[in-house]
Amino acid sequence: MADDDSRTADGRRRWRQWREQDARAALAEHAKSGQSLSRFARERGVSLRRLMYWRKRLGESGTPGFVAVAIPAPLALPTLASHIEIAVEGVVVRVREDLDAERLARIAIALARARC
Repeated sequence: MADDDSRTADGRRRWRQWREQDARAALAEHAKSGQSLSRFARERGVSLRRLMYWRKRLGESGTPGFVAVAIPAPLALPTLASHIEIAVEGVVVRVREDLDAERLARIAIALARARC
């Protein structure tokens, strides 16, 4: 990401164009960090807009990321149970009202990671 030896005479960081592998490495590091994208960018001295651009660019051209969710047999059958619908930024998740809270939390975490 930021190279210490790529600075101007007055100490400012010199702009350096990223290659795809640079972007993939930075985004992989961000995914492992658990930080928000803006905090990650600020701490690493990387432009937030650059990270957002590459995340969008690689997300559109890469393979879609799916999260496997195990559904026990009793829940796979249609029932008359009430449902809860959660909609955030165009993603809609509908779950049974009696779904285990821990399972719902894992689904929410997986969706949040996929959106980053």
